[in-house]
Amino acid sequence: MNTEWDDLRFFLALRRKGSLRKAADALGVNHGTVLQRLKRLEAALGARLFDRTRNGLLATEAGLELTLHAEQMEESFRNVRAAVGGRDKALAGTIRVSLPFALFEAGLSGALADFAERYPGIDLDLDVGDRFSRLADLEADISVRMAFAVEDEAIGQRILQYHKTTYATPETCALLAEGDPGVTWLGWKDSEDEHPWTDNTGFPGLPLRHKAPEHRTQIGMAGSGPYLTLLPCFLGDSTSSLVRVPGGTMIPDRSIWLLYRTDLRRTARIRALHDALRSHFRENRLFYEGTAQDGRKTTKIIHQHVPEQGG
Repeated sequence: MNTEWDDLRFFLALRRKGSLRKAADALGVNHGTVLQRLKRLEAALGARLFDRTRNGLLATEAGLELTLHAEQMEESFRNVRAAVGGRDKALAGTIRVSLPFALFEAGLSGALADFAERYPGIDLDLDVGDRFSRLADLEADISVRMAFAVEDEAIGQRILQYHKTTYATPETCALLAEGDPGVTWLGWKDSEDEHPWTDNTGFPGLPLRHKAPEHRTQIGMAGSGPYLTLLPCFLGDSTSSLVRVPGGTMIPDRSIWLLYRTDLRRTARIRALHDALRSHFRENRLFYEGTAQDGRKTTKIIHQHVPEQGG
C-alpha cells in the first residue's frame, strides 16, 4: 500500500462534508480532483470507502475504520507543525556558531555578548578556530569565514574585503629603524616560492625565522621578541602590544563571509543573529577593512592578488 497523507486529507474532507462538491469547495479544488483522489485511495487500500446515497456519501465499515486512523494522523501532524513552527518563530533555543579566532578576538566577542544580552532565550554554542565548519554536514548553524571564496551548500553573503599589514612592538620598530640585524620576519609555513610573500610587505630583505602558522602564535611571538608579523589590520589594531610598522604596505587579502544553513532560513533566532552580525560589520566597516583613520602610519596600498602565506 502506498497511501499519502494528502490523499487522507481529501478523504477526511469527504467524511466531514458528505459530498464531492462540498469537499471540493472546502479544499479549493474542483470536483474531478476530489473524485480522482478518492478512487486512488480506494485502489491503494483495496476497499470501498463510501456508499453513494441520495443523502450524500456514507462511510462504509472500511471508511469508518480509516477515519479513526486518519484523524489520529491529522492530530499528530497538527502537533508537529505547532511544535516545529513555534520553535522556528520563537527567539529561543541554541545557535551553533563557527568563526575564526581573528574575528572573535578583534570584535565579534563583544558583538556576540551584546546579542546574548539582548536575547536571553538564545544560547550560543561557539566554535572558535581556523577550521571551516561545513554547514552542509550540519557542523554549525551560522559560520563567519575569512576566505577568498566559499564552497558550501549554504546561504552566503560576502560582507567586505579586508587588508593586512606589518605589525611589531614599538621596541621592534625602533630597532628596525636603527638597522638592527636581529629583527626578522616570523614565518608562516615552509615556502619554496621564487618570490616569497615578504616581497609585497615593504620589508622584503629581512630573513624569516621560525614557523608560527596561527594568528595567536604570531601575536605572542611578535609581542615577545624582535619579530615582524603580517596580520589582518582589524586583528593587529586590536592587539595592544603591537603597532603598525611605519613603511609597511597595506595588502588586500581575503573577504569576510557570513553564511547560514539553507534549512534554517525561516528560523527566527538564526535571522536575528544574522541581522545582528551584518549590522555589526556594517557599522564597523572601515575598522574591518583596515582603512579606518586611527593615526597609525601606512605608506601605500597595493592592488593585486597575493599568495595565501602570511595570514
